Amino acid sequence: MNYSTYFTRGQKVFLINTSADRDKSLFEAFSATITTAENHQFVMRPRYLLQHGELHTVVPGMRFKVTAESYGAGMQFIGTVHSTSGKDIVITPAEQLEMYQRSQVPRMDLILDFRTFTRSSPLPFFRREWERYQTMLTSSSSAKLELKSGEINLGAGGFRHLVDKSDPQSELCMAFIDLEQGTPPVCAVAELLWRRSLPDDDRLAIGRRFILIRKTDQQRIQAYIQHRQKKQSKKTIRPKHNWELLDRMFHE
Repeated sequence: MNYSTYFTRGQKVFLINTSADRDKSLFEAFSATITTAENHQFVMRPRYLLQHGELHTVVPGMRFKVTAESYGAGMQFIGTVHSTSGKDIVITPAEQLEMYQRSQVPRMDLILDFRTFTRSSPLPFFRREWERYQTMLTSSSSAKLELKSGEINLGAGGFRHLVDKSDPQSELCMAFIDLEQGTPPVCAVAELLWRRSLPDDDRLAIGRRFILIRKTDQQRIQAYIQHRQKKQSKKTIRPKHNWELLDRMFHE
């Protein structure tokens, strides 16, 4: 199978953890760029560091679903980590190549209490902090975290919000989003997708994608948006399979 026809040098890819021993209650992923494309293996360079001291996000033998846009469609295959060297990861395709129709995740402009914490640190640092917060979050955590009400465009895959141009924005951030009173806030690690200047505004629009989040929190976000759409008598968008949010292939 000619993988390198659809996955080429310089292409941006999104890798979702599908290892057999992973925590299946989590959605875990990271972004990378293909630096070498051969049909039997790909060398990829992550956008941010995946190692922090003795902590490693990726080790040989792990399996990932590799997704990308190619020729206007979504493409995906399962690959195994052959080796890691410095900043690079070598992935060997392990299963069939699949094409899928890319679908938009239902999103909504909302006013919610939320907060993001940015820091130029590797992904394992954020994962360790994320795990620490998972043991601490309760329905009363919003006050302790000093979440502030603000505009946010939210979906199960990520969010968009506004920041001052002077605010530093790192590749990764920790996000806390309070959906409803009486429930713990959503806690997730998100990567920077894009930033845009706004006309006649001293703020920037920032788009971020979740790369570490509980699947139950993804479901909470989706259910909350559907509830709000019904409440506002808006047409509810039926969620379709978005293969960039699923840690499996068609045939699984």
